[in-house]
Amino acid sequence: MREEAPRPEGGEKGPEERKGPHIPHQATLFLEGKLLGESFSSPRLPRGCRVSLAGHALRDPEDHQGEGVFTLWPRTDEEGRLSEVLVALKLKRPMEGPELQVHGLLLYADRRKLVVLIQPKVGEAFRLVLPRARGFTARLEPKKAYRLEGGLRGGWLVVERAYPLGKWDLHRKGKRPAPEAIEGDRNPYLEEGRGPKAQEARPEPQPEPEPKPEPRPEPEAKPKPKEARPRRDTVRVWRAPEEPAVHLGSRGPREEPQGLGQPPPLPKGQVMGLVGEGPFYLVLRPQALDLWWPRVEALLPQFPKRYEVRWYPDGSRAVVAWDLEALKVWYKRVLRG
Repeated sequence: MREEAPRPEGGEKGPEERKGPHIPHQATLFLEGKLLGESFSSPRLPRGCRVSLAGHALRDPEDHQGEGVFTLWPRTDEEGRLSEVLVALKLKRPMEGPELQVHGLLLYADRRKLVVLIQPKVGEAFRLVLPRARGFTARLEPKKAYRLEGGLRGGWLVVERAYPLGKWDLHRKGKRPAPEAIEGDRNPYLEEGRGPKAQEARPEPQPEPEPKPEPRPEPEAKPKPKEARPRRDTVRVWRAPEEPAVHLGSRGPREEPQGLGQPPPLPKGQVMGLVGEGPFYLVLRPQALDLWWPRVEALLPQFPKRYEVRWYPDGSRAVVAWDLEALKVWYKRVLRG
């Protein structure tokens, strides 16, 4: 028989009996850096940010030495600046998904920032103050759990979109389709009448009026064309694989086409420029990163269309877009600084 752990005196429950949320909370930041001994450094961490080891990197630091993409557990101050990171481990596979991923309970939200409570499986709960990205003004409901996605922008953890955490978790387990993102100024879960505020706003049913004599039939008017909803642009951060991946499908294993791990070639002698015939790429070779990548990263939130940021094994990086004119106009702003 399984023995129960003895309870502390006084009838109070011990810390091992604390029940956390149904879906575990977490706050994760994926960042490139270098771990030498017990010292971690990254050029993107703001000055004054405290760094310490935790998790696998603390228990077995030898397995996580060197350069690569690391999993960090972030903390912020009351203004929303990144104040501390705990280095958990170095990724052994290329990073997929957004740079910042937060699962937690929303405590407060306005048009400028979000305050989220994180209740991890182990350890004490803590709060994160997360500024909103420019243009992300959709209304969110406090006391509800969300998955928040975004990135590190100049020392601030910026949120770009959100999902209801329960719906996202069911999609992750393959039990339902992918939920619609809350982004821009639109929250589809309120607009469709699924939130409490939307239910309160529904008008009360009115008694049916007495029947009136039927009016003369009028010529049918052409229905007004429905206004097309604005397309919701998505932003993804993608890291090119070092080797072609093999996928198992119904027709047996298939291998991705060669060349996915290399950026489109630039003209000879050029280290940065626009290439491609759709999608279109702004490619930066490793020689151009120190001078130009900080400008590119600082202006990414102002890019008006859908884009992706890609890292390649040779050190190159690229901004990928599907609107050539928008990419050209934005690129000129990068060159002007």
